[in-house]
Amino acid sequence: MSVKLDHTDRQIIDLLQENGRITNNELSRRIGLTTTPTLERVKRLEREGVIRGYTAWIDRELIEKGLTVFCRIKLTVHQLGEMEEFSKHIGNLPEILACYNTTGEYDYLLHVVVKDTVEYEQFLRKKLTQVPGVDRIYTSIVLSVLKEQSKIEVSNNGSSD
Repeated sequence: MSVKLDHTDRQIIDLLQENGRITNNELSRRIGLTTTPTLERVKRLEREGVIRGYTAWIDRELIEKGLTVFCRIKLTVHQLGEMEEFSKHIGNLPEILACYNTTGEYDYLLHVVVKDTVEYEQFLRKKLTQVPGVDRIYTSIVLSVLKEQSKIEVSNNGSSD
């Protein structure tokens, strides 16, 4: 299900993705509306689930979580019950920022953030290998980040508004 967005809605989304702490007054000024209709639009976008929340980008190095790892997971079986059990366990591991069910040779792709390789090894041995249904784990350690962003382009989505 998609939500119909007009040009103003897309402007609001773009601006909030750039700065989730922008004031309603500044947001209103930048999109060319008064404050009340701007706030109503933001609240509607939140109600409809287009805006799911607001967050801060953290410098992982400064909080001693500087190692990013991607794990490709292959399950032993592919029955719904086992996949749900896997999902439940993965959801309880705070080191995992994202888990994607994928097509191809592997079943899941995990985005993991930890302090260093020692902490990753502990996570791998004591947590990830203990998740029911895991057959194989393939690890890729990120050496450097060339691009990382959270902003999704919404201005040019093919709509004519």
